[in-house]
Amino acid sequence: MDNNTVRKQTRVAATVCIVYLLLTIFYHHIDKYSPDVLRIGLTLLIPIAFVLIVVYFIKGLMTILHNRIHLSFPIFLPTLISLTTLAYTLFSPWRLDSDNLESPVVMRACFEGTQNQAYIKMRKDKSFEINWTGVFFYDEWFLGTYSQKGDTIFLNYKTYKPYRFGDTILNNGSSLIPLNKFKRDSSQYFVPFYLGYCKGLN
Repeated sequence: MDNNTVRKQTRVAATVCIVYLLLTIFYHHIDKYSPDVLRIGLTLLIPIAFVLIVVYFIKGLMTILHNRIHLSFPIFLPTLISLTTLAYTLFSPWRLDSDNLESPVVMRACFEGTQNQAYIKMRKDKSFEINWTGVFFYDEWFLGTYSQKGDTIFLNYKTYKPYRFGDTILNNGSSLIPLNKFKRDSSQYFVPFYLGYCKGLN
């Protein structure tokens, strides 16, 4: 195999792996701040990039076998790059996540419905975020700051409010329960969030 072909395969494999790693590492911020069309496009790009990594890994193994009589280190590079990325993705206990760049989470809670779920994170710097997801690529973020008096939490939204969660919340030790029952219409209802990570109950 000539050097130009080896260099080209190495560049392509490295590019795909870098794109995949950047998308997965910074997905928290991509999901949180990107417009819907861009978010959906980048989300779909992640599995596409992963499949390409597997393809380049298999292709690299075939290249090594084909050139086993005249092996050189550059021939191993595309396979090595793909293998390293796959090993990190599938087996590494340490995962880089841009969420860790934000203020530490001091309280989290989750709601799980039949066709949607949401979580809320309250951070040390008094900011909060609610991420509500559902069917048909529904994915919405509600951001703001909070204050607390005893077991009552007051949410000050910088975005508009979710219609199933209010701005005055009671922490009863196991759940976060909305106290303000104002409804914009008869179809609106409020839901409690249980404290802790989502459990996959539905």
